[in-house]
Amino acid sequence: MYAGRGTRDAARTIMAVLIGIFLIEGLGYSQSELGLLLGISLAGGLLLSFGLMFTGSRLSRRVSFVMIALITTLAGFLLLFTDNIWLLALGSFFGAYAASGMHVGPMIQLEQSGLAQVSRASHRTQAFSYLTLSSAAGRIAGAGLVGIATFLIEVRDFDLVDAHRVVFGIYIGLNLLTAVIYGLLSSAAEPSTDSKTQAGPWVNPLKAKARGRILRTSALFGVDSFSGGLIFDTFLSIWLFTQYGVNEGTVGLVLIATQSANLVSIWLAPKVAARIGLLNTLVFTQVASNLLILGFAFAPGAAVAILLWVLRGLFDEMDVPTRQSYVMAIVPEDERDVMAATNNLGRGIGRLPSTTVTGVLWSSSITVAPWVTGAGLKLAYNVAIYMAFRNTRPPEEKA
Repeated sequence: MYAGRGTRDAARTIMAVLIGIFLIEGLGYSQSELGLLLGISLAGGLLLSFGLMFTGSRLSRRVSFVMIALITTLAGFLLLFTDNIWLLALGSFFGAYAASGMHVGPMIQLEQSGLAQVSRASHRTQAFSYLTLSSAAGRIAGAGLVGIATFLIEVRDFDLVDAHRVVFGIYIGLNLLTAVIYGLLSSAAEPSTDSKTQAGPWVNPLKAKARGRILRTSALFGVDSFSGGLIFDTFLSIWLFTQYGVNEGTVGLVLIATQSANLVSIWLAPKVAARIGLLNTLVFTQVASNLLILGFAFAPGAAVAILLWVLRGLFDEMDVPTRQSYVMAIVPEDERDVMAATNNLGRGIGRLPSTTVTGVLWSSSITVAPWVTGAGLKLAYNVAIYMAFRNTRPPEEKA
């Protein structure tokens, strides 16, 4: 799982950095058309998540991993061979062109329940921390590979479209490698026989014993996902490119620095959680992150903006392993799949309109509106989840 996460996140970082510049500067699409295409991508991810939620244990996790990786691989080929908006929309629907699946998408729910299956309670948060570290390492590698496009444009005199398509070829290869890695996944990550028997072949979150917690977390994570969709890496790339004239290679370096800061943050997450608790860690580190987004939006120049964005990286990912560990801890083992799937569905529904909203907000000019809106909604989410779950502690924190 760690190797698969790192490899596919390297691929998704390539997509996150290049897709906006490729479609707008290379193929001549407008900001609103970009937002629409990315929204279509999120709809496809939502459909896959929805299907996985209700099929329960009828498909093994290994088969589901491989199937999704191969679909993403095939959809990547359209970026090499067409500029037709309808074909690109088809590829975006099946191929996750939005590249925002760091915390959403069917792969996440498979990882979340599978990793919880093989982790003891005392090491669960650490296991999710290692998964997130793998993600950050993959994103660093992907950000470095983006620099190939700048090299081809500035040194080898490629035009932008051809240079980007070379790197999209690497993206396709990484997704194919991901499918191979997941094909080697052992049966240890599959649900136990008892868990399968209790859960049944089909899943209905409304009938789960912990449905109150499942539905509350799903709704709140939907708000968080919508706000996060206003400010993810594709829009960072466009913002730095248009506002400050920062080229693709420099954006890649910014992402490398940010992900390096994430590595420190993720490594610290289990240690901080052991001292102040999982819920406190996922809430208060995000408050700091969101305040830094507001500072970034109003930065007077590229240097200050980049500094604030990288500093945000010290806090931004600390909630990921703690959140995943927390939601797996507060439900019975046989309902972990439905918790992961319903949370993921909530995040997918929340993320679905967000890229289109940013495209609309930027349809006439690129402004600070998405950054301010996203950070404000995230701060509201931080308060809401703390108030809703402040008295719900995981078993290991009750000792």
